[in-house]
Amino acid sequence: MHEVGRGHIQAGPGPGSSRSASGGRGVSTPLETAGRLLQATALPGDIRLADPTLPGFTAVDYHRIACHLIFRCRRCGTCCTTGDPIKLRQEDLVQIARHLKIPVNRAARKLTVTLPGSGQNKPVLGFKKVRPCKFYDPVARGCKIYSVRPWSCRIFPFLGIYGSEDQVLVHRSCPGSVEAMEVLTAALEEVRSSPDYAPTTDPQVVMAARRWFNDQLGSL
Repeated sequence: MHEVGRGHIQAGPGPGSSRSASGGRGVSTPLETAGRLLQATALPGDIRLADPTLPGFTAVDYHRIACHLIFRCRRCGTCCTTGDPIKLRQEDLVQIARHLKIPVNRAARKLTVTLPGSGQNKPVLGFKKVRPCKFYDPVARGCKIYSVRPWSCRIFPFLGIYGSEDQVLVHRSCPGSVEAMEVLTAALEEVRSSPDYAPTTDPQVVMAARRWFNDQLGSL
């Protein structure tokens, strides 16, 4: 298990977005992501970087996002066969029902349970069938409803709260997770070792990099 700084991030979704079947978006290379990460985490504590239009991410949060952008699912099936609970937002349920061409209330009865600890005014739903997930295809080693999979699945393994609230963890049982950390570490070293690299002292460059990461979250 690796740690990258401290902190925790719960990302917000972009409407109608989805990752490719390989688990990545293909919107940036590891080197670009590493370069943006070094820029976004420069000038820590500089009051010139205050921007109410951006989330108050910490350096570890940007590391989480960078790892997640690099992450490529290797279809090991671990998360699909051991995840418990698999949480669902109401909008997840609506999209799944539409995909299955059944009414939302029927999908709720057939597929979900109210998880322990839910509030009366805001129940937390989860898939009724887990370990393995009802929608896991063991032959194809993939998700049968991948395009409409729940948000909790989209943000695994680096975003959200997985294993710790204040550390970025690499899940050893997830080969894509281990690989993403190794690729990011190598990319950071390559960027830093470039003769053209110099840590930025320009607040505008830092803000541009932070906006870039914020935009990437919308593509998940």
